[in-house]
Amino acid sequence: MKRATFVLCAFFLILSVVACDFAGVTIDLGGGGEAATTQPQSLPVEAGIDSPSNGAVLQMAPVEIAYHATSTEGVSNVELSIDGGVVSSIASPDASQKVVALKYTWNPTTTGSHNISVRAQNKAGAWSDFSIVNLTVEGGQQQQPPPQQQAQQTNTPEATNTPQPSATPDKVTIFDIKHDKDKFYYGDGTCGSREITISARVTQPEKVYSLVLFTRFTDKEGGGTTNWDSGHAMSKKSDDLYSVTLTSNKITNYNAFEFAVMGYQFVATDKQKNNIARTESIYDITIEVCS
Repeated sequence: MKRATFVLCAFFLILSVVACDFAGVTIDLGGGGEAATTQPQSLPVEAGIDSPSNGAVLQMAPVEIAYHATSTEGVSNVELSIDGGVVSSIASPDASQKVVALKYTWNPTTTGSHNISVRAQNKAGAWSDFSIVNLTVEGGQQQQPPPQQQAQQTNTPEATNTPQPSATPDKVTIFDIKHDKDKFYYGDGTCGSREITISARVTQPEKVYSLVLFTRFTDKEGGGTTNWDSGHAMSKKSDDLYSVTLTSNKITNYNAFEFAVMGYQFVATDKQKNNIARTESIYDITIEVCS
């Protein structure tokens, strides 16, 4: 009897020690008990859309999209897509910045359902989940004036569009972006050129020490998007004009996809290598395999 009492006391003593060591944790011993309680883990990087709201009904007019990204390790890139196509990819000039807030003006061209999605990348290279907003754009075609008014408008000469002087911008801007072709190729075939020349101009050129072109590729067949490359230094052709000629097989990730759109972005720096101007990401050049 004494031995049984000792064993029973020892058993309750062990249970009390376990309860002390694991206070606050529910242990599942089976038999339909509750699952173990754990602390939720925060994602390494998160993105969100502040406006417009999900389910919004908008008119056919410019829409200001407000969105943000957060990461305890620092935000390095924020990507905005509309109806599945990337319209803006902004690399943070300071990758240690933990919160980034951005705005983008979208000009819808069709009525009906649309979706806006945002994702972000942190300093360590991890991507967040997509934050998605679904909305509807309403609005009909512009009404035509009565026939008599149309005739009057047709017979009235158009006023000459006289350029008005504008103030010099306070900040450096990158403008007049051009490329000599819309499509180029890689591979061993004879489909077309393997080179493309891209140029841009800058305001206040005396403040610009260098202009760098960054590239990435998005699969036309939905296979994803590559990371940005390390950049291509552009040659200064005149006081405010810069240009660079790219050869397909010398661009990072050029052969990641057989049919892709090349995204590109310009960054201007001063003599201290500080970023003083940056364009939005542009997606209007196609690259294809040629075999």
